[in-house]
Amino acid sequence: MFLNRNRLTQYLGYAFVLLASALLLACGGGSDSSSSTAMRSSCVLIDNDYDIDDMMAIPLVVGSQYVAAIVQSEGYTMPEQSAPAIEQLINNLPDQPNQRKIPIIVGGQQGADGRQDLTRWSRLPFFRSMMNLSNGLFSTLPTPAQSNSAYAQQVANSVASCSSVSVLIIGTYTSFINYSPLIRDKISKVVIMGQGIRDDSTTPGKESFNCNYDFSACETAMDQLVGLNAFFVDIPRISGCASANPSADCYSPSYQMVAGGGGTAGLNTNGLPSRLKSALMSTNGFACSWPSGMPQVPGTLCNSQSTWVPADVYAGPGGEMLLWDQTAALFMLHPEIFEPIPPSPGTPGRYHYEPTLVDGSYALTIQRLRQLWTQDTNRATTFYQ
Repeated sequence: MFLNRNRLTQYLGYAFVLLASALLLACGGGSDSSSSTAMRSSCVLIDNDYDIDDMMAIPLVVGSQYVAAIVQSEGYTMPEQSAPAIEQLINNLPDQPNQRKIPIIVGGQQGADGRQDLTRWSRLPFFRSMMNLSNGLFSTLPTPAQSNSAYAQQVANSVASCSSVSVLIIGTYTSFINYSPLIRDKISKVVIMGQGIRDDSTTPGKESFNCNYDFSACETAMDQLVGLNAFFVDIPRISGCASANPSADCYSPSYQMVAGGGGTAGLNTNGLPSRLKSALMSTNGFACSWPSGMPQVPGTLCNSQSTWVPADVYAGPGGEMLLWDQTAALFMLHPEIFEPIPPSPGTPGRYHYEPTLVDGSYALTIQRLRQLWTQDTNRATTFYQ
C-alpha cells in the first residue's frame, strides 16, 4: 500500500513531535512535572535589613528549612547595597560552586522624603559601610543592585510552588506590607523579631528599631497580621549588658560560638559556615566614622569583631550587641524551647515569646541558645533541598 505525499508528510510530522517530546522528557525539560515546578509542602521567606545579627541569623535557617527567597528591606542597611553583599556571602561559596542558589530580592525602601534622619541612629553609617562589605569579608564593594519596583510580585513568584509559607521578619516591615497581601492565603505563620506595637509587657513604651525606623509600615503591618498566625519573639532585657565584660546573664554572642573553644567546636571549616566565620573573625583594622557624641578610644581601629564581640563592641562604634535576630530564627527551628510572655496586667499589647529559662537561669539559657546557633548554622554546610 502506498501513501500519497500529503499523508506521508503528515505522518512524518507526527513522528517528529513524538520524538521531540520523548527527548524533552528524557532531559527533564519543558514539563510541569519537573523538579523545578513541583509543589513543596512548606517554604520559608526571610525578610531582613542585613545588620550583623541578620547575617548571623540567616545561615542557621538555610541549613534546616527550604528558604525560597531572601528579601532585603531598608533599615540598618539599604536594599540596593545589601542585596549584592548577601548574594556574595550566601551564593558565592568558593569551595561549593554548585550549591543551590537562593534568590536575593531587592525589597522596599522609603521614599527620599521619608527616610529617617540618621542623627537619630548615629551608628547606621558605620554599620552600613561594614555590612556592604559583609562585615569585612570583601576587599571591594560589590556593584550595587538596581531598585526594584516590582519586588512584591517577585516575592510572590518565588513562593509560587510552595503550598505554605513561613515568613521570618528580622528587619523592618517596609517590604512586608506590600508583598504579604499577594501571598496571604499561603502564609502559615509569621515569626517576628521584637515585640508587637504598644506591647508594654516588659519594655514599656519601647518598640523595636524594626518598628520605629518605618513606623507607618509597622502600624500597617499590625493590621495585616490580624488573622495570621503571628509570633513576636524577643529576649529579656538585662541591665548592664552594654559593657566590655557583660555578665553571664546577658543575651550576647560569644567568641566561642563562632571560633570554638571552651568545649565547643565552633563553625565548620567549609561551605557557608566557613564563609560566615571568615566574615565574623576578620581582625584587619580600618579607620571608621565614629558616631557623634561617642568618645573614641585612643588607638582603637574598627574591625569586623567590633560589631559582635562584646568587648570590641564596647570599645568601638557599634553599641550594645545582643542575640536579637538569631533568637527569632531559632524560634523558627525550636519553638518548643520558648514560652509566651503576656502583657502586664492593665497594660496594652499582646503576648510575645521569650526563651524558656533553663533551671531558672539566664546564664544557662543563653548557653543553650549559643550551642543551638552553632549546631544549626553548621547544618548550612549543605543547604536544605
